[in-house]
Amino acid sequence: MIVKPILVLVTATVLSKTALAIDVSPYQYNQQLTDAQAIDLKKRYKNRLIQSWYVNDPNTIDSHSNSQLIRYGIKVLDKTAETIGPNVSTIEKRFSGNNLNCSNCHLKGPSGLPGTKYYGIPFVNVMNDYPNFRARSMTIGTAAGRVNGCMSRSMGEGKKLPENSLEMRGILAYFNWLAEGTKPNQAMAGVGLPHLKLPNRKVNLKSGQRVYQSQCAVCHGPDGLGTKAAGPNSGGYLFPPVAGNDSYNNGAGMSRVIKASRFIYANMPFGATAQSPILSVEQAYDVAGYINSLARPERANRENDFPNPRFRPKDYPVPAYFGGDIEALEKAKYGPFIPNVTPIIK
Repeated sequence: MIVKPILVLVTATVLSKTALAIDVSPYQYNQQLTDAQAIDLKKRYKNRLIQSWYVNDPNTIDSHSNSQLIRYGIKVLDKTAETIGPNVSTIEKRFSGNNLNCSNCHLKGPSGLPGTKYYGIPFVNVMNDYPNFRARSMTIGTAAGRVNGCMSRSMGEGKKLPENSLEMRGILAYFNWLAEGTKPNQAMAGVGLPHLKLPNRKVNLKSGQRVYQSQCAVCHGPDGLGTKAAGPNSGGYLFPPVAGNDSYNNGAGMSRVIKASRFIYANMPFGATAQSPILSVEQAYDVAGYINSLARPERANRENDFPNPRFRPKDYPVPAYFGGDIEALEKAKYGPFIPNVTPIIK
């Protein structure tokens, strides 16, 4: 078995090929990249060999030398609200800014483990996919940095997990366990979300509302506020909110219509898969737009995201990007997005 090193423990200044999954030399972690450097790394990433989908056997966890840490990492990802949510009894453990669980977006596959569903934004190849170029900051990011990016966006205005914290060490231990048995440095089929040919038109919000009420409201609630889990101390949701104060903020990836369309098509409503979707692409597109038209927390300083327009996603409607051009801002919210094949922006 191949055990990938935990990125947070690497102390070398230069991220070398021998230390990490992807060779990003001669660049350094958190280094600001030029256009040419970013394009170089994107090509390296895109041109990797692609291995078959693989999920490690859950039955091997308890015999693993790192089993307790792996199990805790799984708990943090699957029971986030209960372990690091804003209402946990230990104040020092209140890292998350809302009551979502990481597994609300990083879905469980047949194994029952978070981040193991094919095209359900899985974790299975994280340690082969990082370090990596991050267009949001034009820098080299690590797996630990990516986790903390979610903490302040998908998890509301949460706090970063210290890199030496039990929580971060547990999450990375789980990622490393998932990587055992994979082929180092390679991409993997079924990772991320499927790429779709989206409709060459603006989102139809009325159509999206109809789809939502007929297909989504039974779980996520008529107003998108979710269904709370039973029990006075559960903290989380049986079905997560897609709007309101406990939902992801408008700086999260899911707040972008293209990305939300891809997620919804492959995973929603319950029982859908990328191989056997329930909604059409058009329905997924419209309901993604409708959901993201609903009120949700505002992410501060979004204008600092994606500082280089060349690497900026087409569906991130930040007013500062458009200099008062209301039509362009509206297009970034609801399309049409040209070209209508979803871009590869990480």
